[in-house]
Amino acid sequence: MAPANAMLILAMPEDLCLNYANTLSWRGSQTPSEKLHSLADILRWTEHSGLVRPAATQPLRRWSGAHQAEAAELFRQAIAIREAVFRIFSAIAVGASVPTKDFVALKAALANAPARNQLARLGERCGWWVESCAPSVAAVLAPVLWSAGDLMLNAPSRPIRCCANEECLWLFIDQSKNSTRRWCDMNSCGNRAKARRHYAKIRGHG
Repeated sequence: MAPANAMLILAMPEDLCLNYANTLSWRGSQTPSEKLHSLADILRWTEHSGLVRPAATQPLRRWSGAHQAEAAELFRQAIAIREAVFRIFSAIAVGASVPTKDFVALKAALANAPARNQLARLGERCGWWVESCAPSVAAVLAPVLWSAGDLMLNAPSRPIRCCANEECLWLFIDQSKNSTRRWCDMNSCGNRAKARRHYAKIRGHG
């Protein structure tokens, strides 16, 4: 039975925080591609990620419609968290020190996130019952924050990479056999790099 005043957050992939950071694509290009333009976009992203059922986000949707200025500020904070997550794991990917400012921001957000202390089961899936609370960036992004904290702890055994395409810069966990993966996707960035090398070779022999 569901606890009173609680929301179910289903089990999340360990790279959820990287997926959230990757909602801004082509970071190294002159025209980055932004997927998130409002709090409503973030709520849709959490639904499409399979973390929460659409009904669970309805109270936040109603709140944002009635409190547009506050919703805009919450969205600004959510994007600031995304950029902190990107900088943290970009640093980890190259063996650099995590920026203190970003670590502090993540730590503060996690401290305000709902507690994971009531395990739940929905069919064959597991998750957490979390207490519903006032709208905040910690409440909206709780699964992302948990993912970021867990992945930072597990980073020594989970190689984190940044796509070698300098225009892309997507983050991912390297699950290749020899931990030598360089591209976010061989069919996109990998093939682009291969095509550039081939073109340069042809020009070099021209």
